[in-house]
Amino acid sequence: MHLLRAVRIASVATWGLGVPIAPAQADGQPGKRVEPYRQAPYEAPPPGFFEFRWSGFFAGAHLGGAHVNFEATETAPDPLVPSILDVLTYSQDGASIVGGVQAGWQKQWEKLVAGVEVTYTAVRFDETTFSPLVPNLARSAELHDLVTLTGRLGYADGRWLAYAKGGWASAEIDVTFRDGAGAVLASSGGRENGWTAGIGIDYALTYNLFLGIEYNYLHFNASVAPPILPNTRFGDGEVDIQTLVVRLNYRFGAPMR
Repeated sequence: MHLLRAVRIASVATWGLGVPIAPAQADGQPGKRVEPYRQAPYEAPPPGFFEFRWSGFFAGAHLGGAHVNFEATETAPDPLVPSILDVLTYSQDGASIVGGVQAGWQKQWEKLVAGVEVTYTAVRFDETTFSPLVPNLARSAELHDLVTLTGRLGYADGRWLAYAKGGWASAEIDVTFRDGAGAVLASSGGRENGWTAGIGIDYALTYNLFLGIEYNYLHFNASVAPPILPNTRFGDGEVDIQTLVVRLNYRFGAPMR
């Protein structure tokens, strides 16, 4: 009896070991073939923040207006009391449309932008004033062709750039004295050296095109060759120029990150 039971148990165990077992499925569906693991196709991440860069060479043009002031001193006998010498400073003022070109280079470090720039500006100032002390004496002052060479230092914030500039300036300045009949008594002229300072702001319309506005102040001392008149002395002239211009610049080269 015990022997028969042992034979039956052994037969059942042997039959059970011979039955194939279906592999477990991830989705719980028996008999379905398991696909190997596949990585999803690579997709580029959405574009991130693009940091605009102001570095590079640039060139462009500007157009605007200018105010010019020419002052000089004159020492002469008082018209009413000739024994007294009067000293007067009289000035000539005028406005002009200005326009020209500029070119430069700049480099950006983080938010700081530094560079150099050269400009040429066409300006026309020609004013005549009669002396307040010497009868029938007229003085004419002319100014044109401004040239500057400046350094630039600015602060960048994305597509905006605010900057200050300063350096050397040069202008053609002519001074002429005439009598009441228009005859030339004395004249002097030539290029005069001075200095300039200014501020401006640029906005990048594209990676290569900048639009901006700029204010400049220029100062010159003008040598004057005065006429020879008894008891009369003439001082050299001082010229102050203020300009406000709109500028358009093109930066050469590909966009820089």
